[in-house]
Amino acid sequence: MVDRQIVNKAVVLLLIIGVFITAIFILKPIILAIFLGILVAYIFHPLYNPLKKYIKGDNLSTAIFCLLLIGLLAIPLFFLLPLFVKEVFNAYLYIQKVDLTSALVSMIGSFFSEDVTRVIAVQANLFIVKFFNFSMVSLSSAFSDLPTLMLKFAVFLFTFYFVTRDSEKIKAYLTELSPLSKSTEDKFSQEFRNITNAVIFGQLLVGVIQGLCLGLGMLLLGVPKTGFLTVVAIIASIIPMIGAWLVWIPVSLYLFVVGNTVSGTILFLYGLLFVSTIDNILRPYFISKRSNVGTFVAILGIVGGLYSFGVMGLILGPLILSYVLIIIEFYRQGKLNELFRE
Repeated sequence: MVDRQIVNKAVVLLLIIGVFITAIFILKPIILAIFLGILVAYIFHPLYNPLKKYIKGDNLSTAIFCLLLIGLLAIPLFFLLPLFVKEVFNAYLYIQKVDLTSALVSMIGSFFSEDVTRVIAVQANLFIVKFFNFSMVSLSSAFSDLPTLMLKFAVFLFTFYFVTRDSEKIKAYLTELSPLSKSTEDKFSQEFRNITNAVIFGQLLVGVIQGLCLGLGMLLLGVPKTGFLTVVAIIASIIPMIGAWLVWIPVSLYLFVVGNTVSGTILFLYGLLFVSTIDNILRPYFISKRSNVGTFVAILGIVGGLYSFGVMGLILGPLILSYVLIIIEFYRQGKLNELFRE
């Protein structure tokens, strides 16, 4: 006969597992907003401490800090977003009027036979039209999904507010829950700080470098509106999963269409071979320099993390691999029992 106490424990365990799985499903649609709220709170926390000294009251100081953050985000969007939408729409209308096939045939006709050239030109033309159609559909869907985006932004702000205000309490609470020893916690915490700082500030720095390099190339080639395009390139390069290609591909196509084949070819090759490879070199370098993760492991962590977790994988990928290396090092030194509390 089965012991009733064992059955009761099994039922309780299943209920606990069920509750946690349900919680994961509830948080899944807004997990990225929560993650970004925690991440931004971590980034800006050094700026919050001086404000807290001058403004008494945790709620008031945190509320003012949130308003400053909203202003920091809203002001660039207020000026740049309408201009960006206008330029994309103008480019879309321009593409509709231009015979891209003829332009591409004249551009690559000297390299292939007439039949091959026309097939390539038709397929390239189809790709270009689909690219701009996709851009317009994405902009339309962004506006149609505005209520959802606003809701996620609200979640982001709530997370940012409470994590900023209660950071010390959260840290103490997590320390109490942790089964790890003090030395292990310190190692994991230090590695988290190193990798997070390297990824975040590396992402910002690499984005600025990519945008400026592309801007310099466009300036030397005489591309119009270089200043605006450089700002867009910097912002696109800073945002994970996008990149400077959002600027140099359309600009290269524009140069081809208007008959400036040499400049279009130079910009395309410059963007493809130089600008787009900067982040693949610099970002792993930043991570390996600021943490115990080697360049090879950092690259594996970034690529694997992006595939597995999306944007969050930029941090989670290298972080998880660094934790694996720490555990392996404990094992190599015969100190695996020191991982956990006595």
